[in-house]
Amino acid sequence: MLVEDTGPAPEVPAHGGTHSRRTGIPPSSLMAMSKVGGIDDPVWTLPPSESAQLGRPTGRQRVAGIALLAIIGFGVVYPVAAAVLSRQDYGTFAFWKVPSRIDYCGRRYFDGGPQRGSPALFESQDSARDTRWTFLSWTFSGRSIYADVNPVKPPYSVCTMVLYIPLGGGRWETYGLSGGP
Repeated sequence: MLVEDTGPAPEVPAHGGTHSRRTGIPPSSLMAMSKVGGIDDPVWTLPPSESAQLGRPTGRQRVAGIALLAIIGFGVVYPVAAAVLSRQDYGTFAFWKVPSRIDYCGRRYFDGGPQRGSPALFESQDSARDTRWTFLSWTFSGRSIYADVNPVKPPYSVCTMVLYIPLGGGRWETYGLSGGP
């Protein structure tokens, strides 16, 4: 409620009542309130400890609320986005599993099952000269993808014949080139 600034309120109103005609508040209450920007409102006159309890969040509450929203957002948005992109890139919505296929260097590689070995063994089995064991990328669940990469790039040759994802304990998931070189 806005009140015009007419100076201090009289002790007894001119019309002889016990309340001010403009506000309906006893004149003694008007004298006790502090005026802020032309607004006489009891909320503005409360001590800071009481005004903090009126539903306004504190700085800590705001930070906690933002952190909670970020955690919930990440917990909902990332799995949905990862599932959709995993389906597009790796042929499966189950981004936490090993992919059913991998597209790399303009070619498609399909799952060939697990194989025991080491990078040195895989590199020695490759018949191409000057190939080197290389980290290529990660899946959406954080699994690394490796290959024995040929330094000569397409269209003159194939980048690699087999891709590898480590499973642990010397086991690797292999992905063979679809359709040959």
